[in-house]
Amino acid sequence: MKYTFQDSTELPVQRDFIQDLQDFIRVSQETIPLEKSIIEIKQGNINETALSQQRIDEIEKFQKEVTDYIEERVRGTESEEILEIKSKTIETCASIALLKKNERLEDIDRQNRLTLIEVRQLEDRVLSTLSPFFENCIYGAEDTYYASTEDRKLKGWQVSSVDNMRYEFGLNFIQDTLKVEDLQKLILPVRSKSGFLSKEGKVKKMDVSGFHITNIESGKNNTRVVLEDKDAENRFIISADDRTFLVMHGDHEITGDEKLAPAIDRDNLYMFMKKVKDFFTASVVFKGLRLIQIDGKNAVEENMLFDCLKLIASIYGELVRECIDRGYTKGEITIKMEEPGSVRTEKYISKSEASRELSSIGPEGVELVGILGVSDTRQI
Repeated sequence: MKYTFQDSTELPVQRDFIQDLQDFIRVSQETIPLEKSIIEIKQGNINETALSQQRIDEIEKFQKEVTDYIEERVRGTESEEILEIKSKTIETCASIALLKKNERLEDIDRQNRLTLIEVRQLEDRVLSTLSPFFENCIYGAEDTYYASTEDRKLKGWQVSSVDNMRYEFGLNFIQDTLKVEDLQKLILPVRSKSGFLSKEGKVKKMDVSGFHITNIESGKNNTRVVLEDKDAENRFIISADDRTFLVMHGDHEITGDEKLAPAIDRDNLYMFMKKVKDFFTASVVFKGLRLIQIDGKNAVEENMLFDCLKLIASIYGELVRECIDRGYTKGEITIKMEEPGSVRTEKYISKSEASRELSSIGPEGVELVGILGVSDTRQI
């Protein structure tokens, strides 16, 4: 599918921008009220905690006043009976005060636990709602993929960033373990000792096809993979970009060894590294958004989700303005779509519709309308 503006100029992002814009409006409508609910629950808990703390302070004040009063009343008294009554009265007052304070502290603890449960449930809903959108619809994001073996199970994650926003997905793979041979056969040259008491190093070709892949890091320009045999006696680290690669065997650099470097099957190694990179698209069975950060802070926990939506709106707003500038109707955001060998079709959303849908959210939605540039100003 090919995507263009209405004047047939290609879109800078080859995606159905109208659908992405509609999805952005939808997730904004769903997540902004959720964030408001989270804020209300947290504030309610703060208020309840403050009220309970006020009651505790009142109990402590009353206990002190009673104690001071009794002490003052018996000052100078030498009667053992009166002094015994004083002591037991103060002790009883302190005991009951402690009991009531503990009840209030239990109330605070119980309220905190309930609030935490409610907030976590809503935060999970926010992340699950945003997950499909963040997976495909954040333009200009730079993605880095990771996989590592933990407790003999392969686990993965994806870290993406755009401007001052960073977000992370957890990845589940088809298989729990990964060996070199799951991708292809691979042989690497190593130094070996030969002969009785010989110090001469010779070139030996080691079949590493049965090695486990224990760590992967794959970014836009570089992929790094760690291979280990069963007993971790042999460990290879391979790093590659589009033009060069580096191969380490333990602390020895194979690619810098004048005897070993010529023995590397470069085409085979490049093919292997490409399959390692492709592993993150071919073998991921589940991808779930688990963290969003903005300015280094957890956007969901710190109630900064709206800041993230404003950032996305600013990215989308640039494309909205170009769609309008290159379109024939200033009140509509229009793109063209063309499949190979088929007629072009147009898809659009009116500014008034986008503005109406977002404004229904409240002040936050009105602010997004302005950032996107879809204010419903009638053309004269």
